Amino acid sequence: MKKRLFKLLCLICVFTSALSGMILPAHAEGIIGKAASVFGYALNDRMFQYGVIRTDAPGDDVEMNTDEGNYPSGVIYSDIIYFDNNDDPYLVIFRANGAERCVSTDIYRYDDTLQRAENIAVISKGYNTDDGVEGQFAVGENGDTQYIIYREYTNGIETNAEYYTVINGTAYKYINSPPCAASSGIVSWSSEFFRPYVDVSSGNAPLNDFFSELKDASAQSVTYEDISEKITEAETERLEDILTRAARFTDFDIGEYSSLADYNLALTQRNTEDKFYLITNLYDLGDEIYYARFSTDKSFYNYALLRRTDDSEEPYQLLVSRTDSIPLSDIELTRFKEVLSRNKLVAKAARGSIETESVPFLHSNDDGTHAEKPLTMPKLIDSSLRRPVALICGGACMVTLIILWVYLALGEDERYR
Repeated sequence: MKKRLFKLLCLICVFTSALSGMILPAHAEGIIGKAASVFGYALNDRMFQYGVIRTDAPGDDVEMNTDEGNYPSGVIYSDIIYFDNNDDPYLVIFRANGAERCVSTDIYRYDDTLQRAENIAVISKGYNTDDGVEGQFAVGENGDTQYIIYREYTNGIETNAEYYTVINGTAYKYINSPPCAASSGIVSWSSEFFRPYVDVSSGNAPLNDFFSELKDASAQSVTYEDISEKITEAETERLEDILTRAARFTDFDIGEYSSLADYNLALTQRNTEDKFYLITNLYDLGDEIYYARFSTDKSFYNYALLRRTDDSEEPYQLLVSRTDSIPLSDIELTRFKEVLSRNKLVAKAARGSIETESVPFLHSNDDGTHAEKPLTMPKLIDSSLRRPVALICGGACMVTLIILWVYLALGEDERYR
């Protein structure tokens, strides 16, 4: 009986845990759309300006030689932080600047009105040249409140601690240090070493992963229907031909040319060795302008804006192409379309619509003919009830675990009586 009850309790735990996991999203908080896009560009600018800090193995120090003025440079780590339990996300970038001999933390906010990233604070601390002096940046937290912390040590003893936060878009330094339940070191440095506490090995994989997450968040904001799986094989071949040409360019924009001759000449050039691999997404923006995302042999994040036209030998005109770039957000696509619609070099829209095909599910009518019948799936749980159900399942799981623990504890007591 005890074994059966034990198995039943385990089964309930597994079921409720699995159900809760399926209902709740993988990430409860995050940024989407234009905010992700502009944060991605801000991070990209810093990485382009200073480079990226890398080591051969986790925990290794970065090479430096202060006697010869050789100080490390590069972005160390970046993350999205919600300061003081704030609803607004902030981009935080930890970086080293060898030219100015300092280590800095950049804090960016998203300006919803101007739709751009605003650098609201730069916390810079110089490389310590005095013997025995060590500086350190860390992220601290107490419950839902997070801080940026700068600590300074002399001969291993903490001599200074500064706490920074952001309130309503303005950065502040605490006069009195707030309670800090835990902190995670980002980087430590002195006149003798430069030591990242975060993993910067494998080309700084965590930073690259975070950058990719920003790109994905921007890409997922697109509300246009993805028709990449609906186009015909012939249309796919026509699109692949133009995207093969688009993959030749790191950055191509028809708006940079004043004449059709200059535009056509630019199309014959090439500034990247990337090779087209696969169409990943295709969105119809209207007026026969299409936004295509595609992968190459070197990058997953590439895109092109195309015009389907009857006024040239080629069925598509290349308007914009960027390889290894941040995908466009919904807002950016709207702006791009407005700008392109005013460009005199953009060809006239083709008549008709892009070739698509569908594979309908058929059922027989009374007369023996077939009619389309869409596949419909019943909703097991209404979307408005998902959160309550998830919480109830989570609570049930916890209660069951407690019962199981008590049961096992009583069983152990009986064995030793």
